[in-house]
Amino acid sequence: MKNKKKLALISVSDKTKIEVISNFLIKNDFEIISTGGTLKALWDMKIPAKSVEEVTKFPEIMDGRVKTLHPNIHAGILARNKDLDILNNHNIKKIDVLIVNFYPFEKVIKSNNLDFSEAIENIDVGGPAMVRAAAKNFENCCVLVNPNNYDEFIELFDTSLENNLKFNRNMSLEAFEYVANYDIAIANYLGKKINKEEFPKFHSLKKINDLRYGENPHQKGSVYQDFNERRLGIINSKIFQGKGLSYNNIVDGDTALSCVSSFVEPACVIVKHANPCGVSSRKKLIDAYEKAFETDKTSAFGGVIAFNKKVDENLARKILENQFVEIIISPSFSKESLEIFKSKKDIRVIEYEDYQAINDSINIQIKSINDGILIQGEDINYEVIIDDIVSKKEPTKEELLDLKFSWIVSKFVKSNAIVFSKNQQTLGIGAGQMSRIDSTFIASEKAKVQGLNLVGAVMASDAFFPFTDNVEKANKLGISSIIQPGGSKNDKEVISKVNELGMSMVFTGKRYFRH
Repeated sequence: MKNKKKLALISVSDKTKIEVISNFLIKNDFEIISTGGTLKALWDMKIPAKSVEEVTKFPEIMDGRVKTLHPNIHAGILARNKDLDILNNHNIKKIDVLIVNFYPFEKVIKSNNLDFSEAIENIDVGGPAMVRAAAKNFENCCVLVNPNNYDEFIELFDTSLENNLKFNRNMSLEAFEYVANYDIAIANYLGKKINKEEFPKFHSLKKINDLRYGENPHQKGSVYQDFNERRLGIINSKIFQGKGLSYNNIVDGDTALSCVSSFVEPACVIVKHANPCGVSSRKKLIDAYEKAFETDKTSAFGGVIAFNKKVDENLARKILENQFVEIIISPSFSKESLEIFKSKKDIRVIEYEDYQAINDSINIQIKSINDGILIQGEDINYEVIIDDIVSKKEPTKEELLDLKFSWIVSKFVKSNAIVFSKNQQTLGIGAGQMSRIDSTFIASEKAKVQGLNLVGAVMASDAFFPFTDNVEKANKLGISSIIQPGGSKNDKEVISKVNELGMSMVFTGKRYFRH
């Protein structure tokens, strides 16, 4: 290897755009060396490339486990200008560009039929060793681990190798982030399989972007996302228009989207300050919106509206006629509705994608506390199971539908939560109070202010009733049936009061605290 050509080593599992980057290198007087499947792919594309074996003078062995772990490779990657004489003395060629991505470990472990030994074989060793070496030696070697950077490389890389420090340094950072995430994925998988860890021991979160500020203007804020998996959410969704999302927008939008996606039939959820203030489900989406808005027109002002079906032009007009809105979220929008929303350019219009949960992975929730974080699995089971009808009187068919509807909504209301509903429409919501009777009072006042009749409505409570006062208050309001978890030491007294008042009540055996 006495020629004066520059040298690039390419060894990739993800072969996206590999032809483009390789042809650019060849055109700019680079010689390419490669390994295994990448080498074959290059040859199939008629791109001249040499085998790593020609550099190492040693064959690939152990089913490819050992091929780049050789001084001729690592010395070429790690060489500095002051080391060139050493390279010459040992007949080693300096490697100027390294293009490597790893065995697809994260993709492989998501397979339902994965064998443990297969997962182990997909732990890359040589790739991370080379990437770490090149990233460390960024002053002398450019490392690319992501095909998304190839276009930037072609545009910015100085092929004379004279002025690449800034670009190489940026690619070095990305490479170390890539290696760190890869190692975390392996550690978490082995922790789950070997130590039976229920939650990942380490977390790999990628910053999506900085926010204008945090919860308040004097606080800084950023938004992060799990590095490996996509789930239902507004982050990385398609934003058609509007200002950038704020910290509070994201929190409210997440609540609205999570709640509305709990329903199968057309539904609308309006959220204000992370609490639903109006929810309804109807056969027509526009009717669902009108009933959700009717619940609390005052709180709906400046709120976030989420739908689980396509928004059309009639619904778009109705929203703009009714209220000021910060965000509208839907799985899809008609072209006409998007044109209508353009008249209010500051409204964020967001189209979300419903990613499915992967295998048995836990969708975790993280809450920060002083000197630590709390982690729990999200309760994503939206099926409402009636554990027991505890009253003498049984709920009617219509009441059961409303009880289940109210129970779903209560899951997304801050504790203590009380929800009044009828005909698949919330009539009053009491949220975030220190006592449950206060939440009941607030929910009733909300209904009263909006002129909504609670006679024949149902009531949901996210946790059990410690006393009979909530039942007595509900009865005075005209509530006919109640759904709650049960489990209080005073359950017998509460049930006795329900029977005395001629109401019906069901237990779910599950509570929905939300803090």
